[in-house]
Amino acid sequence: MKQWLKGSVVLVGAAVLASCGTDPAGSTSGDELIVWTFTDELSTMINDYYLPAHEGLAYKIRVVEIPSDQFETKLDPVLGTKNAPDVIALESAFVKKYVESGLMADLEEYGVKEAAKDTYQYVKDVGTSQEGVLHALAWQAAPGGFYYRASLADRLLGVNEADDMQDKLTDYDQFYETAKEIRETSNGEVHMISSIQDLAKPFFGMRESGWVEEEKLVIDNKLYDLLDISRKFVEEGLTKDTEGQSEAWFAGMNGESDFGYSLPTWGLHYWLKPNATAADGSKTTDGDWRMVQGPSSWFWGGTWIGAVDSSDQKEAAADLIKYLTTDKEFLTRWAEETGDFVSNEAVVEAIKDSYQEDFLGGQNHYNEFSEMVESVNAKILTEYDQTIELLFIDHCLTPYSKWEIDKEAAIQSFKTAVMNAYPDLQVD
Repeated sequence: MKQWLKGSVVLVGAAVLASCGTDPAGSTSGDELIVWTFTDELSTMINDYYLPAHEGLAYKIRVVEIPSDQFETKLDPVLGTKNAPDVIALESAFVKKYVESGLMADLEEYGVKEAAKDTYQYVKDVGTSQEGVLHALAWQAAPGGFYYRASLADRLLGVNEADDMQDKLTDYDQFYETAKEIRETSNGEVHMISSIQDLAKPFFGMRESGWVEEEKLVIDNKLYDLLDISRKFVEEGLTKDTEGQSEAWFAGMNGESDFGYSLPTWGLHYWLKPNATAADGSKTTDGDWRMVQGPSSWFWGGTWIGAVDSSDQKEAAADLIKYLTTDKEFLTRWAEETGDFVSNEAVVEAIKDSYQEDFLGGQNHYNEFSEMVESVNAKILTEYDQTIELLFIDHCLTPYSKWEIDKEAAIQSFKTAVMNAYPDLQVD
């Protein structure tokens, strides 16, 4: 999911038309299906799996890969026009924006909803509008867990088994106490987490209410808990206080001073594995990681796929979406060949007992995730999430945790930022 593209627009796929000129987007012909994506996974899926299974298609498929930081900017002006693509990839941070836009096709009309009977409910919830219409579906599910260093757990906590580690992380009070134990035993040399991001993402997932309900900003009680624990972690030196996804945050994955990270399923393959070995090859933590659920159930990320309603290729688009998100043979192969945690419960149940991840010391993480996914609540997602979450982090969580501002002022700063971004929302 997280092979997000950096740099310029790239054309790939079954066919790249030489006549596309400077604009790689326009959907102008019924003999071509155009797919826009911010992840290179779709190109692999289409070229290596879909096309070999669908020989003799009457149309070509053109995949347009757009850097993630440019994706919405390029998509928004053309959506609903003749220049829109036929199929679009949607990240969880902004999927609801498009699901609720009125510009996406009803996938039920093309049999996708029926084919998705074994898809995890939370995955379907994300791609379903408030009116109950399925507009997007994902091939993967992304429950989050806590990845920790086995050797540090042994040395600092006397813990040798994942179950015993989970017993020390059953809630965030215990998480805090375990963090203090790690600090004290290591003489302050090891931090429980690298960044308050490793607290924020799980707490966002623990909320009972979304950011906006009935056109009104909602600050769930879990967010106040997040503010309190984040300040304690920073003040007491239980975190390195790096910025999430920064160079320093990633560097800790091959060092000896970071105990663990809060990551979703894809975080193992796209972040932890690539950064477990230092760039110069001088050190590695490969094989020294384990995974437990930690104090809460949550999820982070995932890629949904939807068809644009203005497309004259909706049937072909829906066929592609149906295959990539519900075809059991494809999803089984994809899971076995990539390790991705797929969204089809029947496929997961069939293969989960056979997994063994050497990077995690032989642990069967797939089986663990199959249990964790059942309690994920995605009904809290809204079309406002991407923007409001960033505003909360920048205007409230970060300055408050660093003692730059008191809680009342932090909350007010956040509310003011939301009012400026969304004047039509009610903010008390």
